Amino acid sequence: MSADMTVITSAAAGLSALLDAAVARTLLSTTDRVLAEVTCRRAGLVGIAAVPVGIAVAVLAHARDDGHSALSLTDLAAEATDLIRDLGSPAAGAVVNDQVEALCAMLRGRDVPWWRAALDGVPSIVQAIAGDAANGAALAPLVRHGELLQFRRFFDAEQRLVACIRASLLQEAPTFRVITGGPGTGKTTRIAEMLVETLAQTPALRVALAAPTGKAAARLSESVRRRLDDMNASPEVRARVPQSAQTVHRLLGYQPDRDRFWSRAGMPLPYDLVILDEASMVDVLLMDALVAALPSHATLLLVGDQDQLASVEAGDVLGAICRVAHDRAAGTPLHDRVERLTRSYRFERHPAIGDAAAAILAGDAAALSAVVHDPARADVRAVPAPRDRTGLLALLVPHLERCLAAETPAAALAALDGFRVLCAEREGTWGVSGINAEVERWLRRQGTIITERWYHRRPVMVMANDYGSQVFNGDVGIAWETDGEMLVHFPAPGGATRALPPARLPATQTAWAMTVHKAQGSEFDHVIVILPPSGRRVAGRELLYTAVTRARSHVLIVGDEAVMRSAVSRTVRRGSGLEALLRAGTDHG
Repeated sequence: MSADMTVITSAAAGLSALLDAAVARTLLSTTDRVLAEVTCRRAGLVGIAAVPVGIAVAVLAHARDDGHSALSLTDLAAEATDLIRDLGSPAAGAVVNDQVEALCAMLRGRDVPWWRAALDGVPSIVQAIAGDAANGAALAPLVRHGELLQFRRFFDAEQRLVACIRASLLQEAPTFRVITGGPGTGKTTRIAEMLVETLAQTPALRVALAAPTGKAAARLSESVRRRLDDMNASPEVRARVPQSAQTVHRLLGYQPDRDRFWSRAGMPLPYDLVILDEASMVDVLLMDALVAALPSHATLLLVGDQDQLASVEAGDVLGAICRVAHDRAAGTPLHDRVERLTRSYRFERHPAIGDAAAAILAGDAAALSAVVHDPARADVRAVPAPRDRTGLLALLVPHLERCLAAETPAAALAALDGFRVLCAEREGTWGVSGINAEVERWLRRQGTIITERWYHRRPVMVMANDYGSQVFNGDVGIAWETDGEMLVHFPAPGGATRALPPARLPATQTAWAMTVHKAQGSEFDHVIVILPPSGRRVAGRELLYTAVTRARSHVLIVGDEAVMRSAVSRTVRRGSGLEALLRAGTDHG
């Protein structure tokens, strides 16, 4: 370490105190702190040398929780600076521990070269890679390659994915393809057309349909069946199309007790073609597992909207592939493997929604403002954030009253499907929990008896897959009490419902409102988008685009104009090594 560092007695204890202070002020999570301390301890790292490494691990872990599979050293230095600043800010309370104050002083304002030297100085924890040269242990838990810092598992996964893509680009017959496009651009139609064409030419082809969630898998199955009906596909082709899509975890045979997949390298899947829908929701580790399990001859088709929110877990695989392909010239292999669908059939009857979505993607706040404030374009509107609960309820009550007027579970589900409140945040007054609580207070005033968790007409979202009861993560049902018996009804084909006792269900949440993340892949007639309060940085372009495009016919954006404009101006690009690797490895194709 550099000679100008302050010598601190019991630096390891000081690091623990600093991390504890950050956790107490919700600047880091408990998991971030534990991972930082365990990483240093297992490597036998003590004293001053442990301080920058521990902070780097904690910051990197925190970034991973936000979906980043890598951090640039520039971002690492900035995040560490922000952490130290917030620890010592008056609003957070003064840092009183002398050791913590000394460590903060030592770390304050350190630049990228300092962080690079500090990390490269502990090769037992950080393997530094520059070009083909590597310094440090091959099994070090962190990897610095160029200006990026990653946990080893993400580095290895992205290396394998890029190697697979490069190998595919060298093959004359494509074994890797992408179809990307916004809502209503015909992605499912293209899947059906390809299945009809391919199975007619190769009847023995073994095909699997997959999606990241059970809800998305069920929707894919139903959509493909409808498209085959529209195309009058032959009975022979229909017989060869999978009757149902599977979640990726089920396709690979996930073994939770061993935390691994049955199908993997050396034990490949028995398919020649795997079609993965809603691919933007698949994180880098799951995509790596899927690619590893493919037979060498198999084709993987990724289908999704590259502009939607990325996966909840770390990584942005579809987005990275599409961005790099877009920058390549037509006729080059990667560019030509990505098919872009641009015409939205869904918004032709409601062009204002399409125009709003286009303005958001273009980062044009002025154009979006013009659309949402044009009285002649009622499909999309924006109103200021309500000052109180009465103002919020005024926006929701017309929709809630339609739900209360429903006389059957099927009618209640239809009314619920007619609108949805989408929030940027899970907690807080303007988050999912706050709005659900406010709606339930209103329901009590209308006479609904809410003395227990399960009450008549309660909408619920399933939070986990349950193959026994055939309900999946993201499914929405309605609790309905008849003659003292409470059942939860879910949509069934033909407008019917199927009912299950609450005890048969996995974990559920009240669903008068949901996060934008949970709404991905769904669509509703009316969407009410609740923006976060001013000053929050959770809302970005991708989140607002995803929320607006969940609507079939009407969108209401609720929030301050400044917050809406800020969201449009911010693109929340995830830190990832995949895009950089793709650019470096496919410069000529």
